[in-house]
Amino acid sequence: MKALILSLILFTLNSSEREEYDIDEIYEKIDLDYGTLDEDGDDIDFLFSPTTIKQGTYEVEITDGPGDLYEIKGTNYYLKFRSYYGYAGYGDEGILIIGSNTYSSKFVKFDD
Repeated sequence: MKALILSLILFTLNSSEREEYDIDEIYEKIDLDYGTLDEDGDDIDFLFSPTTIKQGTYEVEITDGPGDLYEIKGTNYYLKFRSYYGYAGYGDEGILIIGSNTYSSKFVKFDD
């Protein structure tokens, strides 16, 4: 908790150099039973369902996910941004700010 508070303080001091990305939607990856088929009869292992995350501020790392999604490392949650984010590769660290709804939520990337 102390590390998160310190990160937020340092982050606020350097606010002119931060990159903020508005979140369009939050998804949860749901694993499906073996043998589940899609509408074409092809096997599928999982799906992504819209969800919410408890309101708060979290220090997270995101990585590239399938399509336009970005995985919150260590979770089954994925983010879709309202604008272009770009390549996250093996991980971009930052602060995930979850507001009272998806449209008041954002990811603020730490400078490299």
